[in-house]
Amino acid sequence: MRFRSLPFLFIATLACYGCSSSAGTPAQPGSGASAPDPDPETPAEEADGTTPEEAASDECGAPPKRSACKNEGSWVRGIAHFDPNHFKAGAKPVLRVVLRHSFALMKGEENIGGRLHAWANIPVTDPSRGEVPFALDMCSTGTAMWSEENGAFKVVLILDEDGNNDLDEATSNETARIAATPGENELVKIVDVDLSCNAPSPCIDVNIDCTGPSCTKIDPITSCKKKAASCKSDSSFCSG
Repeated sequence: MRFRSLPFLFIATLACYGCSSSAGTPAQPGSGASAPDPDPETPAEEADGTTPEEAASDECGAPPKRSACKNEGSWVRGIAHFDPNHFKAGAKPVLRVVLRHSFALMKGEENIGGRLHAWANIPVTDPSRGEVPFALDMCSTGTAMWSEENGAFKVVLILDEDGNNDLDEATSNETARIAATPGENELVKIVDVDLSCNAPSPCIDVNIDCTGPSCTKIDPITSCKKKAASCKSDSSFCSG
């Protein structure tokens, strides 16, 4: 297991800080994953009395580990497809999987897919296959922000060819913005996904067929209404 660096902890805090228009201080990064699992065979009871969904098992495969918020619905899993001829022989790209909110709180976030929430780095060991599986836990940074209270997420996929899109190395909002900007010739894709505490982990099939920075631009939402079925998110953007 690769331990996160200090830059990761700094930018993870930035990712969650200020996401809410109504909630208090978000949980610190990693706090959701630090508590030991009391009984791996028995689903833990949530604060609202419900139990987490069972781990999904489909073409995406089961989540790689227990959700940091103990509800498997927080995992977004998928298979990314791409043209293997895009890469030169010997290329070792890294799939940057970034989970962003559909809203923007700082200038420029609309150009990189929305407000940052969580991310993962997936080495593509064999580009000739033209596909790579991925999985990302929405709760990995310690703050649960379900779609019921925050709207749909944007999953931003970048096939990083030169190593400059690694959010683990970001130390400020500005360096995070730069790291989130794909190169002119890099393959990129954005897809919408809902992450619900009341539904199984979504499995998405994505064709990464867009090229360059224009592929990460969105028209951010400015408001949304909470859904009737509450998930008691740690932080909420929607009202009502």
